[in-house]
Amino acid sequence: MSEKARMTTHKVFLLPDYEKEGEYLTKMHSVGWKLERVSGFSQHFVKCEPENVVYKLDYAANNTNYPEYIKMFADYGWEHCGRVMGFDYFRRNADGLSEEEMEIFSDPQSKLDMMKRVILTRMTPLLIIFFMGILPNMYMIVVNSMNWDRSTLLFLAVLYLGVFALYVSIFIYCIRGFRKLKKKYTE
Repeated sequence: MSEKARMTTHKVFLLPDYEKEGEYLTKMHSVGWKLERVSGFSQHFVKCEPENVVYKLDYAANNTNYPEYIKMFADYGWEHCGRVMGFDYFRRNADGLSEEEMEIFSDPQSKLDMMKRVILTRMTPLLIIFFMGILPNMYMIVVNSMNWDRSTLLFLAVLYLGVFALYVSIFIYCIRGFRKLKKKYTE
């Protein structure tokens, strides 16, 4: 018995990129790579016949009735293919479906509500970590700078400035992305 071919890709999709991630998975399936599972920023595929399948993501966060949530999607023809950091991955054969039937959200307000859940449960904790973890440590470096040798001070300064720049870049990217999505959904 021959084992199916497998492939793993490593693509970074940040919070406002959930539609792009669904489009990427849809494209991969159309060329013969079916999503097997997702882990962090890695997508694991298994070789298949190319099919017209659409992938969509939803953010359920801490859904207290998770089995009912998955069953609701199954009742509408969506197959659950994985979960990572609160995002659930669904796929559905798209042959003969209308644009509305290829959507998991019934209206633009549902998409906006999902974005609010993402911001409240993902972005807010990151902001708290930033203000309570990184900024105080940067302050301590400045206060204690006289007690450390230059190489230690330089290393810590570069490390914390790099983390600071990364956080700021991610926040700016996410804020811009969510604003674009909000504008798109409210037009």
